[in-house]
Amino acid sequence: MNKHQRAKLEGILESLPKDEKDRLYEDARRARSEAQKRRRSKSRETIDGERVGRGKRRPDPLIDWVLRLVDKEYAHKRTSDEHAEEQELAQGLVVGLTRRRATVLLDGEDEPILCRLSAEMAGRQQSAIAVGDRVSVVPLDLPGEEEQTEVVNVLPRTTKLARPDAHDPRQERVVAANVDVVVIVVSVASPPLHPRLIDRYLVAVEWGECDAIIAVNKADLVDTDELTETLKKLDPYRDAGIPIAVCAAAPGDDSSSRVDELRRLLAGKTCAFVGHSGVGKSSLANALDPRLGIETGTVRNVDQRGRHTTTASEMHFIDNPEEFGGGEIRVIDTPGVRFFGLADVSPDELRWLFPEFEQYVHSCKFTDCSHEHEPGCAVKDAVERGEISAVRYDTYVRLLEELRTGGKPKDVSERIRPKFDDLES
Repeated sequence: MNKHQRAKLEGILESLPKDEKDRLYEDARRARSEAQKRRRSKSRETIDGERVGRGKRRPDPLIDWVLRLVDKEYAHKRTSDEHAEEQELAQGLVVGLTRRRATVLLDGEDEPILCRLSAEMAGRQQSAIAVGDRVSVVPLDLPGEEEQTEVVNVLPRTTKLARPDAHDPRQERVVAANVDVVVIVVSVASPPLHPRLIDRYLVAVEWGECDAIIAVNKADLVDTDELTETLKKLDPYRDAGIPIAVCAAAPGDDSSSRVDELRRLLAGKTCAFVGHSGVGKSSLANALDPRLGIETGTVRNVDQRGRHTTTASEMHFIDNPEEFGGGEIRVIDTPGVRFFGLADVSPDELRWLFPEFEQYVHSCKFTDCSHEHEPGCAVKDAVERGEISAVRYDTYVRLLEELRTGGKPKDVSERIRPKFDDLES
C-alpha cells in the first residue's frame, strides 16, 4: 500500500473502540502466525537432499497485518460513510480554474462563486481538479476575505481528458473532466491541417472513455478544390466512425450559420474544444454563441504558429435552438498546445486505444500480439488489405516506439512550419 492508503487506514484504526482494536490485533497475530507456519513448512521441502529456503525470513510487522484487516473490514464502510457526508455538503460544477482558486456553479444557483482550494488540493491542482469536475464545498468564516467557500473534495469522474505535465512527464495533467465529447479542432490553413496531433488526441480520448468529433475550421480560407483535397486526409478517421464537421468561424466575423453541423452534433452535450494554437477554438465557441465574446487572435505570419490567446480552461453555457436538436451545450474552451503527450498509457495498453483494431485483435495468432512484428497478426493483415488505414497504423507504430523508449513527444508545430523559401517566394 502507498503512504496515502496507509495514512487513511491508520486513521480508521485510531477511531475504533479499544475492544475492537484488541480484537483486530489478536486476529492479526493469529493470521501472521499461520503464515509463518506455512513458510516453515515449505522450507522443509528438499531437492536431492538439500533443504529449500533455509534462510530465515524476517516476519512482517504486526501493524501491517492489522492494517490489512482494517482495509478488509472497515475501509469500504468508511468510504460509504464519507460518501454520505459528502451528500450533505453543498455541491457544484467547476466552470473555471486559476491558481489555488476555482469558480464553482453551485447546484440550484444561477451565478458561479469564487472558491479557494483546500491546501491538499492546491498542492496537486493540475491532477486533482479540472474544469468539468463535480465538487463538494464548505463555507468559511474569514472576515475580509474574498472567498467565503472552500473546495474540499472532487466527486468521482465519469470521463476525463489528460496528458503528462510539460515540466514533469510523470505527473498527469487533467485538461477537462466529465465531458461527453472531445472536439478536436483543426484548420485547413493558417495553421495547416496536421493529422499527427489528431492521432494523439484520439488515443487520449479513448483512454479517458470520451467520444470524439473532428471540427475542421477556416474552410472559407481555401477554394473548393483545395478544401476537398485537404478533407481527404481525414478519410481514415471518417472510416473509423468519427464524425467530422466542416466549419468557418473567423475572429470578429458573424459566422454563426457556418457552424450548424457542429451545433447539431453537440446538442445537449458537455464538450471540450482542444487543438493546436491558432486553429480557432475560441472563434468556434463565439460562432456558436456570439454573446460569449471570448478573446481571439491570429497566427504569426513568419512561422504559422498560433498565439496562446486562451490561457486557462473555462466552461461556457450555450442555448441550442430546437431546430438543431435543442438542449444546452456546455463548451470547455482549453488553451492551445504545440504537442500532446500520452498520460499513463503503457505500450501494452496502446493497442486497445485504436478502435479500428478491435474487430481483428481476437483473430491474431498470439493473444498478447503487439501488432508490430509477430507472425499471424490479423491487424497487419487488415492493413495490407486496406481494411485499416495504413496512415493510422503507421501512427500506432510511432506511438508504440515512443512509449517503449520513454521519448518526449516532438513539437508538432516544428513539422508544419512553412519553409522560409516559400515565404520569400
